[in-house]
Amino acid sequence: MKKPKLVAAGAILAVAVAAGAWALVATGDEPDAGRPAADASPAPAATDPVSVLVAAAGKVDQQTYKLTVSTGGASGGDGTVLLWDPKARRGLETTSLKVPTGEVKIERLTTGPDVYVRVTAPDRRIPVWDGSTWWHVGAPGAPAGKQGLDNTRLAGTLTAPAQVRQTGVREYAGTLDLRESGEVLGSGVGTVLGERAGAVPFTATVDEQGRLVRYRIELASEQSQTAQLDLTYSDFGLSVAADPPAADLVGEDPPANIPGA
Repeated sequence: MKKPKLVAAGAILAVAVAAGAWALVATGDEPDAGRPAADASPAPAATDPVSVLVAAAGKVDQQTYKLTVSTGGASGGDGTVLLWDPKARRGLETTSLKVPTGEVKIERLTTGPDVYVRVTAPDRRIPVWDGSTWWHVGAPGAPAGKQGLDNTRLAGTLTAPAQVRQTGVREYAGTLDLRESGEVLGSGVGTVLGERAGAVPFTATVDEQGRLVRYRIELASEQSQTAQLDLTYSDFGLSVAADPPAADLVGEDPPANIPGA
């Protein structure tokens, strides 16, 4: 069985569009009594696309969320689901990879100070992929080349979009400069992008509350076909539980075929 590759998983858009209103109450006989002064109008909301997306990226880590990631091209149904508490740095990421004999499941558990990985394979030819052992792979923030694409930090790629235009109601498109995003993307995605990393197409959608709901980064596959990192954010404010596994289920010194080892 070939070693599965982690599906790139995370970028998140949310938009902060402020609006202000007040009740105008007339009191007494004076027609203007109780009305605000003419120069006391609320501050205008940011409307240019770049400012909207920069504000959106800044809101990503303000509450818990569910992130669903899929890819285009020849992935054949591979996908990732992340339940994440950004303030506590706790959560569970589950990646499913289709293989000829069934499905490989990779679970990445972050408990705050530590990260554990468990792999479940459809057969037992690789004993360490037994579906029960949680391998201790280190602390959050390990080098991206080891842990692969960091889905919890993909919003950072939107802090400096190169070109942006609004394409619909709360919908945007443009290009990203990802040449300085190696710590987030990992070496695998960086290799796929190559010279295109300076102008990578993307689309983004936000909801009425200014939160990211869709974010797609266009990639080029080895066959020069279009593939995507297609992210959907939902269930904002959900409860996220991420406790360390029982000691008798933890393995130290993970072998090289454990993702993140």
